[in-house]
Amino acid sequence: MIKRLVLIFLGFFSVFSVEASMISFFVIETGLPREGERNQHSLYWENTLLDVFFDEGHIVSNAPILRLETKPSVDILRASAFDMEEARNGGIDFVIFAQLDYLSGSLAPPDEIAFFIYSITGREKIFERHFAGKNYRSMRDEIDDLKIIIRELVPYLSD
Repeated sequence: MIKRLVLIFLGFFSVFSVEASMISFFVIETGLPREGERNQHSLYWENTLLDVFFDEGHIVSNAPILRLETKPSVDILRASAFDMEEARNGGIDFVIFAQLDYLSGSLAPPDEIAFFIYSITGREKIFERHFAGKNYRSMRDEIDDLKIIIRELVPYLSD
């Protein structure tokens, strides 16, 4: 009887197994002093990226926020020193870079945002989007808007 229940249990879950993509996130700040405090808006972006993709059923990870003095003049992969081979060996399927460009020393939300999505297995950029930042009345409004923006990225992450 116990064997039959175990077989039914395992059969049930094997029928409904879903393969989740492993996604790694990199938030890159530009325009802020290198030794400055952590920016709350960058933390909102990082946390919301992790939350949205986790809620969509993906396996998520992130690197520490990277702060660059100016916007990179080279490809984001080179500017961040991202290693595709290391990511592939670590089982990552996609990497998403969120580049947050702040006005010099500003505590306001980023002035411009850029997303770059790379497929690790295909070793190629599959999506890029740039848009202007905006100010919000409250933290709640900001996070709600970030969720809407980030959910638009989900369809680009399929094998």
